[in-house]
Amino acid sequence: MPTTQDPATAASKPLPGILDEASAAPRTRPDLQRRTELDIRLRTELRRLIPLVQAQADRINHGTRAWYSRDKALYDASEELKRGLSPSPLAGCLRIGALARSVRTLDEFAGGES
Repeated sequence: MPTTQDPATAASKPLPGILDEASAAPRTRPDLQRRTELDIRLRTELRRLIPLVQAQADRINHGTRAWYSRDKALYDASEELKRGLSPSPLAGCLRIGALARSVRTLDEFAGGES
């Protein structure tokens, strides 16, 4: 069943709650408006986190596991940003879930709370 949420509540929702909601999107199937809100919020977070993790990767010795893990996460996040939100409900929900995974990974590298 599609879910709806007040936009003011969505904007103020903490990142862990957004990530949980986005990860559950393929099961909960939020409506187009909510998928769009999640997409925008997650893309904003990725754009905030990418420079932070890139700065970490630049300080780490190339070829180490820590460097490769950050490099892969940065590549994956960049690829996710290139893909748009599908108008198909299921494909859009899967895309939201993929964005959430990228945000969660970068957030963990950046020392976040999610």
